[in-house]
Parts: sequence; C-alpha cells; structure tokens
Amino acid sequence: MAKATVEIKSAWYSKINWTQALALAASILVVFGVNIPPEVQVQIVAGIQAVQAVVTWALKTWFTDSVTPAAAGK
Repeated sequence: MAKATVEIKSAWYSKINWTQALALAASILVVFGVNIPPEVQVQIVAGIQAVQAVVTWALKTWFTDSVTPAAAGK
C-alpha cells in the first residue's frame, strides 16, 4: 500500500463540518423557531438540504486538501 504525506488539521477547522452544522441549525430554526405554515417549512428545509448537499460536494471535491487526525489514523 502506498503512503502519502498530507497536512493534518483539527476538525474544528473543517469547512465541511461547519457546512453541516450550519445547515442543521438552519433547519431546526425553520421547524421550531419560526411560525410559518408546515408546507412552507417543508419547502424551506428541502432547499436548505439541497444547498447543503451541493456545498458539501463542492468543498470536498475542489477545496479540501487536508485531513483530520481521526481520518489520518485509519
């Protein structure tokens, strides 16, 4: 098996982790924090999840050049 040298950084600096956390917080806020009709909530949460998926995919594909210590240990 080939070995590679990669930059290691804390998971706290992960753009992907922050994307996921912000999308989760936004979804929870829409469902529990805003008084809007349920059908509108579903549309907004679906939009948040769609944007989250695209942003995560783009970050992982083109903007991630390091790994976390947990991933490096595998």
